Amino acid sequence: MERDVVIIGGGVIGASILYYLSKNGYNNAALIEKSHFACGSTAKSGGFIRVYHSNPLLTEMSMESFSSFKNFEQEIGRSCGYVKTGLLHLIPDNQVTYMLDEVKKLQQQYEYSIEALTINEAKKLFPSLSFDGVGAVAYEPEGGFADPVLTTKAWIDAARSLGAIAMEGTEVTDIVLDNEKVVGVNTTAGFIQAKAVILATGAWSSTFIQQLQLNYRIRSKSIQIQFVKRPEEALIPPAFIDNTTELFSRPDTHDLVLVGYPTNQWDINPDDVRAMDYDETLKVNQIAKKRFQWFDNITFSGGRLSFDGYTNNEVGILEEVSGLKGLIISAGWSGGGYKLSPAVGQRTVKLIKEME
Repeated sequence: MERDVVIIGGGVIGASILYYLSKNGYNNAALIEKSHFACGSTAKSGGFIRVYHSNPLLTEMSMESFSSFKNFEQEIGRSCGYVKTGLLHLIPDNQVTYMLDEVKKLQQQYEYSIEALTINEAKKLFPSLSFDGVGAVAYEPEGGFADPVLTTKAWIDAARSLGAIAMEGTEVTDIVLDNEKVVGVNTTAGFIQAKAVILATGAWSSTFIQQLQLNYRIRSKSIQIQFVKRPEEALIPPAFIDNTTELFSRPDTHDLVLVGYPTNQWDINPDDVRAMDYDETLKVNQIAKKRFQWFDNITFSGGRLSFDGYTNNEVGILEEVSGLKGLIISAGWSGGGYKLSPAVGQRTVKLIKEME
């Protein structure tokens, strides 16, 4: 088999790359997934949709992605499950000046709906939350969440309709090079010749990094996500990202609230299916009590142990690997890849064009 581009990894990042390549005329691309599509961190993601970040590159990429989620059904013909809840960023004192500057930039340069709130303003608007230890709040009225699995499958189906192929149950065993140039991949279904190979391998990236002795470091890390049922009298909370504690939360269906927190469990095997860590559950609960005034009266409703591939600065990598022509790495999105995925796909198309 011969393909112009092979993408390794059938999560939401790989699916976005496949779709945007196909949409832009690269419809001889192939997506290869060793298990089934959207089965890794994509399946366990909280699916947050937001724009503001404390890193300007991530803010820029999120801004590029936002309209894709809002207009997803119009473009793809299927829903991505976008739910507008409003989203708060709880900002520590030492980041307030930066936040105010970024909010002004998003308002003026992008005409994006975002507001900087004082703590008193936030308390009046969102009385169900406590803002102890918070310096100020950035509020995105159109922020919320969507469904990463629906998004992944919709992009794959759209790409297939444009001529791309997407293969489940097929593992890439190694990337084949000739004179420091990509020529294809060996898979459990045979050799696939390709001019370019893209690693969209998330928490599995270290396998190929070590195999090819690349100068990158992407470490797998667990993320604890749990669901609680709020008491009947409690107001529905908005989604929020707490930059003072790293806690994140959003409303879910049936009076449930998702609450999550990145653990300190590094270099985990992403192929291991694990239950939630009870000690981490207790830690999340203690942190959550600082934000939800009603948390002592919740009903615990299970959860999941998610994971992702993290870089040292928690900013993903999207570039052609120096010294290996045709090899692109698109990984290390550090728990935030879903909201960036449209921009990742679009920027990968630009990168492929530059390599020609």
